[in-house]
Amino acid sequence: MLALLSGNRPIFVSLSDYPEGIEIQQSFEVMRLFLACDRLSTLPPAIDNASRLPAAEHSIRPQILTALTRLQHIGLDMITYLTAVSRVNKQAALLRANSALDELEDYVMIEVITPEQVILRQIIHHWHRLINEAGGEIGRVDLFSPIPNPYVVGNPVIGDNFVGRDDIIQRLEDLWLSSQPPSVVLYGHRRMGKSSILHNLKTHLGGLTIVIDFNMQVVGSVNSTHELLYALAIEIYDGVPSSQQWELEEPCLIHFATHNPYHALQRFLKQLDRVRNQQRFIITVDEFELLEELIKEGVIERRLIRFWRGLIQTYPWFIMLFSGLHTLDEMRQDYWSPLFGSTTAVSVSFLSQAAVHRLVTQPSADFDMEYDREVVQAIYHLTNGQPYLIQLIGHALVTCFNQQLFEAGKFYKKCFTLEDLEAVVNSPEFYWDGDAYFAGIWQQAEFSQPQGQLEILRKLCYAKLSQAQLVAETTLSIEVLRPALEMLQRHDIIQQQNDQYIYTVELMQRWVARMKVICSPL
Repeated sequence: MLALLSGNRPIFVSLSDYPEGIEIQQSFEVMRLFLACDRLSTLPPAIDNASRLPAAEHSIRPQILTALTRLQHIGLDMITYLTAVSRVNKQAALLRANSALDELEDYVMIEVITPEQVILRQIIHHWHRLINEAGGEIGRVDLFSPIPNPYVVGNPVIGDNFVGRDDIIQRLEDLWLSSQPPSVVLYGHRRMGKSSILHNLKTHLGGLTIVIDFNMQVVGSVNSTHELLYALAIEIYDGVPSSQQWELEEPCLIHFATHNPYHALQRFLKQLDRVRNQQRFIITVDEFELLEELIKEGVIERRLIRFWRGLIQTYPWFIMLFSGLHTLDEMRQDYWSPLFGSTTAVSVSFLSQAAVHRLVTQPSADFDMEYDREVVQAIYHLTNGQPYLIQLIGHALVTCFNQQLFEAGKFYKKCFTLEDLEAVVNSPEFYWDGDAYFAGIWQQAEFSQPQGQLEILRKLCYAKLSQAQLVAETTLSIEVLRPALEMLQRHDIIQQQNDQYIYTVELMQRWVARMKVICSPL
């Protein structure tokens, strides 16, 4: 005789008339445990016990075991409520469980006879109560609305989504606390997040710091040095708080065009020096390599570089922050040399593993998706912490989820798996969308000095190779190979692993390998 408790009323079931007593006893024990759960947190042991039941197709009571197996799956969804981070995902887990319990009760009413029917329905009603106690009355939320995509591809990341660069912000602040703060060259390879750092300086450096955005892509349309200096003066003037602007004379183009433009800017900065209220001005020159192109074309005078150095030394509050692919000592023309002694180089490299986890799983405060733990690790492995590619992967995953939701017209569990990740990074669309990064890296190696970088990248897309193997596999001598390897390492494109060289970012290697013509053996 087996006794089951339902509330305060015992139910006694005799097993003596059944030929498979052990199986029957196991199923009743599972039902007893399911009824005994007084809150969702006590479900896991009962669910684990249910996993030991025999398969329904090998049972003399298949309908009972089918019902218990479905209860086990429903219980797993209820456990998801306990582990999910997102409020929406918690609500969705309970909603799925509620709906599945309703469907199961219909099955039990048709397929199962008493006494098990009575017990199973009591379990279903009991679990409904547990759900309502845990999550309140669950409304029928619209699960078919698309997930807003929080990942940022191509544009600077601003605000709460800007993560993992506290060390660089702190480094800049430490440099600028001195009585003679240096100007800075912020360098790193393409799409590493340099522009994002510039756009977030204002919120990290305090109210006495005024950041002037002097992006060379924006001002690159200037036709002369005087236009460039006038554009700089106007940007500084517009950045001054309105309460102080009335004490300044607004820069006038005619003064820069018809008089000495260097003197005109100096005159304006002398005014600013008198009225500024302990403020420091940081002039961010993004993509400063474009300035060298303007100098090469004769649009901008070379002496501008020396003039800027003079301003940096004259006004400690006038700080220039150059951002680009290279350090100044990589700029080959000697007119850059006056800035060498007045600047400090700060590298922008890959995100840490902790920062990658934060960016992937919490790209916004109300992000509704979950990631399997191994997916986050796999993203880190594929990108090595390259922020643009992390954003691209996240954006592609959310886009694919929304497409499936729309096309199938049914709810999918809001959790990305390794299968989802592989589908994204193996699709041609992913590499087309990422061409701004991949092709940019390739072209940088193709058109920059020293020579031989492209040939090395072609060979490394097949396998790891040592220096000696690269000499044997390529047409490069050791004298040509060594500086090419050093430059590729300096730009974070390859790295050394023991005595062999590999791509720093696996996705870059995959992109090169997909380019069959480019990667064909020499």
